This record gives sequence, structure tokens and C-alpha cells, in this order.
Amino acid sequence: MPKGKQKLGQYEAKLRIKKGDQVMVIAGKDKGKTGKIIRAMPKINQVLVEGVNLITKHQKARQSGRPGAQQVQEGGRITKPSPLFVPKVMLVCPNCHLPTRVGYEYSEGEGKPSSRKYRVCKHPECGKRID
Repeated sequence: MPKGKQKLGQYEAKLRIKKGDQVMVIAGKDKGKTGKIIRAMPKINQVLVEGVNLITKHQKARQSGRPGAQQVQEGGRITKPSPLFVPKVMLVCPNCHLPTRVGYEYSEGEGKPSSRKYRVCKHPECGKRID
């Protein structure tokens, strides 16, 4: 994010979760719900989670702006997910199916530690690789 004025609560961060991960909401109105990450936005520290933090948008019916194509976009109430701040969600481990913190380890190859980094479940009973 460029130096200068930032919006309140928005800051660039290293995300430990990525698109396609299963996450659980741990704070807010949707606390306890789980969903898949549709989009991750590290510049503003937010994620879009499928079926969580839904908003209703009232949209007017429109025609396509191109002269050759006559496509009509439907109007009415459209329900779509709104972004959530990353600290409000927690990764659900695919092995133990529990919400967990994420750690990193390096894979070893032929006697020396490799530069290949992978994510690890930090749950005390699990500790397995996530990806």
C-alpha cells in the first residue's frame, strides 16, 4: 500500500491462508460458520469466504453496452459475500478437521534443508502437513 493515508483497519499483511482453503469464522455475526476462500486480498488484509458475511444488493436490470450483443443483465435483489478481515477467520485443517493456527517448516532433501517451505497444522494432536 502506498505511504500516506490508510483506511482504518486496512494494512498489508503476510497471509497464512490462501484461495481454496477451508476456514471457520471465529468472530462477528457469522461466528462458527465455515466456508471456502473465494479470493484473498493481502494488500488490504481481507478474504472473501463462500456463504459467509452475505449482503443483499439491489441491482437494476441493464442491457449490454456493446452494439452487436443484446444481453440483458437481470435486476432484483442479489445476495453476495462481502470481504472479511483475516484475523476473524481461522484455517480448518484438512487432516484433523479442527480450526488451527498455521506454522511453516522446510522440506529436507539429501542431507540439507531445502528451500521448499510448506504449511503445518499447529494443533497439538495433529501436526501434519497442510499442503
